[in-house]
Amino acid sequence: MLNSMSGYRFVRLLCIATLLASGLPFSAWSQTDLSLRDMISQALEQNYQIRIYKNIARTAENNNTRGNAGMYPTVGLVGEHRRSISNSRQEFFTGDSQERNNAHSNATTASLEVNWIVFDGLAMFARKEQFEQLQLLSEADTRFFMEETVADLAMAYFELKQQTQLLDTYRKTLDVSRARLDFEEKALEIGTSNLLNVQLARVDLNTDSSLVLNQEARVQEIAVSINRLINRELTAAVRPVDSIRLDADLNLSELLENARAKNTALDRQYLAELVAASETKIVKGALFPRVELYGNYDFGRQQNEVGFLQSSRTFGPEYGVRVRFNLFSGRQNRIAHQNALIEQETEKLRTQDLDKQLEESIRIAHLRWQSRVRQAELESENMQAAALALDIARGQYELAALTNVEFRVIQLNVVNAETRLLEAQYAAKIREIELLRLSGALLERLQ
Repeated sequence: MLNSMSGYRFVRLLCIATLLASGLPFSAWSQTDLSLRDMISQALEQNYQIRIYKNIARTAENNNTRGNAGMYPTVGLVGEHRRSISNSRQEFFTGDSQERNNAHSNATTASLEVNWIVFDGLAMFARKEQFEQLQLLSEADTRFFMEETVADLAMAYFELKQQTQLLDTYRKTLDVSRARLDFEEKALEIGTSNLLNVQLARVDLNTDSSLVLNQEARVQEIAVSINRLINRELTAAVRPVDSIRLDADLNLSELLENARAKNTALDRQYLAELVAASETKIVKGALFPRVELYGNYDFGRQQNEVGFLQSSRTFGPEYGVRVRFNLFSGRQNRIAHQNALIEQETEKLRTQDLDKQLEESIRIAHLRWQSRVRQAELESENMQAAALALDIARGQYELAALTNVEFRVIQLNVVNAETRLLEAQYAAKIREIELLRLSGALLERLQ
């Protein structure tokens, strides 16, 4: 009776392990769990680096004004009041003299100044154009880092899902090993087993326990990394609810076409090329004369207790045109213009090179994605075969047709098949995320 009860418990645990190894859901996640979409939304709002880049973009937006480009006149108001006390002695050619101690003198001046550069070789317009491009470049930098953060978060999320599923497999394998040890100990008591089988079962139990401990630590490490990305408490529990579903519709031609239109890195390089072109126009402006309109309105009043002038008051406007032209500067302006042209050509070459690199990256990533998808399909078939083999071995072990070592090999085959399947699915998902990032469609697909 004892032998049959132990065998029934062992068989029941084997059935549980078989169901889990075949990928069937066994329990539902709690309502507090976050989906990948929820985590991405939180990261885009709370991630420190994204917030820093958003602030940089705001600064670039503030700089993009006509006044900052030098298109508007400058207006200044200057006021001054002076007071002095002096001792003086004056002798004149007529023979007269004048002497005064502690003589006071007061002077008040005020000036309203207006200066407007109306022509500077069109550099002001090029500068405004450059500010607009720098604003767009800063926004592209923000989007680029957002995509990088979302890609890192998605990879970590699906890695956590993979490692969590693997942890579940290890735990169920541990349950089977514990039931097997209990079965062998009960069988030893009634004389149907021996001490060697008990010790072999105990060694396998300890091995499986070590696997579970290491896997639990791995899961916690990934959870800490995810919490940092979404700016949560680092020790908060993270349990993924989204399954690893592979996208089978990633057309290479569409990916290449979308990449040239939406890839953020390529877009940033296009803007860098435009910024260099604007800088060339700005530097070229120094080769032309600069024309300024200016106007002042001055007021002055002075009172003296000693000297030739007792008091005076002046006021009135002054205006005119000022032209500045640098006749010779050691060819510095021309050299700066030539260097700006070289830099513009360099940025154009960088754009062409990046375009080729992007096409290369997408083609290689697509090949690797196809390979990983096919590998995942094969590992899925292997998993089904391993689960069926374990089900067959269960009955043979109960009838003593298999030894401990033989059953352990079949048991490990299930674990290995599950591990390879999860690794293949995760690798294919990583390639899929990389393809979406390169094509500029990552935020659209995952948000």
